[in-house]
Amino acid sequence: MEIKQLEQFNPWWKTREMNREWTKSYKRVLYSALEKYLIQRQIILIQGLRRMGKTTLLFQLIEDLLQKVEPKRILYFSFDEQIVDIREVLETYQKLVLAATFDTLKEDKVYVFLDEIQKVENWENKLKTYYDLYPQIKLFISGSASVRLLRRSKESLAGRIYDFILEPLSFKEFLEINGKDLQKIKENPELWKRELLPLFYKYLKFGTFPELAAEENEEIARKYIMNTVVDRIIYKDIIEEFKVKDIELMKSIFAILCKNPGMLVNFKEIANNLGRDQRTIANYFEYLEISLLTQSVYNYRGSPLASLRKLKKVYFTTPNIIFAYNTEIQDLLGYMLENLVLMHTKATFFYKERYEVDFILVEDDSIIGIEVKSNAIRYNQLLQFQKKFGEKVKKMMIIDLENEGKEKEIEIISAWKMLLE
Repeated sequence: MEIKQLEQFNPWWKTREMNREWTKSYKRVLYSALEKYLIQRQIILIQGLRRMGKTTLLFQLIEDLLQKVEPKRILYFSFDEQIVDIREVLETYQKLVLAATFDTLKEDKVYVFLDEIQKVENWENKLKTYYDLYPQIKLFISGSASVRLLRRSKESLAGRIYDFILEPLSFKEFLEINGKDLQKIKENPELWKRELLPLFYKYLKFGTFPELAAEENEEIARKYIMNTVVDRIIYKDIIEEFKVKDIELMKSIFAILCKNPGMLVNFKEIANNLGRDQRTIANYFEYLEISLLTQSVYNYRGSPLASLRKLKKVYFTTPNIIFAYNTEIQDLLGYMLENLVLMHTKATFFYKERYEVDFILVEDDSIIGIEVKSNAIRYNQLLQFQKKFGEKVKKMMIIDLENEGKEKEIEIISAWKMLLE
């Protein structure tokens, strides 16, 4: 490996400072949480959907470290565009930059940042070797394939790794990026309603992506989500990771989800409609979820374990994807709101029998029923749900786009206020 392949990622070796174009002035909530782990021995894993700011977060951590340690003791490398062996990267770094081997550094700690690590074959065992042999190395890794990353890290790096998720931008973070004083807003939200509602709808459409938080042009936002997020995942990440050959089938499944967000999935029916094998359809749905484009909620049957064996609904990780692929969104606002509530609450269950409740939150031995959108039928569904599960139901609520109040002892909460909590 030539040194120029490392130098392009590490300008601070020469300039002694971070390239300011690589960092942003705003720091996500996760940044503060990670600061306390800088002195810990364990590997730091940051995972999340593409374009959520993982690389920016790594650069911000590096910028902070540059105030404290010698620049050449910080290495960053991205496997997103060029996939090389971890050993080759680290051996080149030791030989041509440190001019020393890791085992001779003694107390001098070295900070190694490896981006999009999931693209490297057998990465977990290679990192395990370096971790065990060289306590002088502090490793930071990032990736965009949640399930596989976590499984591999827990199996091979147990006790050696802390994992963190960089979630879509929260509404509170979105408001701060747009210059709003969150503390003042929380003191009297109603006073700010007229000003916040347009921002809420912008957030619902495309504001969960950090780079779009200050964007005003909807067409630019759509192209950004389609080209830099979805296309990269479908045409690059999934093909590379799972060796997918039928890309047209993947596009067809994704298109079905775009038109039917939160759909109840029936693999056999979809397979018949598309003329494909049912197992292949199920695998392709799984690939979308592993790549963090989608997430599933399961039909609650009284216990989480029993629920996981039943029907499931599939949503996107963020409602912004629905907006990007539908120019006429008025009829889809309700589904986008459902997706937003799921993103905010991190619910893992819904309920469907003769009637349906959108989301069920499980807290120890109690449950919370949540309906999205308000009308009489929705009230009745929550009341039936409460009757069935009795004292186990801790609370019921309805999330509406703008309305709030109380009906039949069920609280109605406006979505923009829910996001401030």
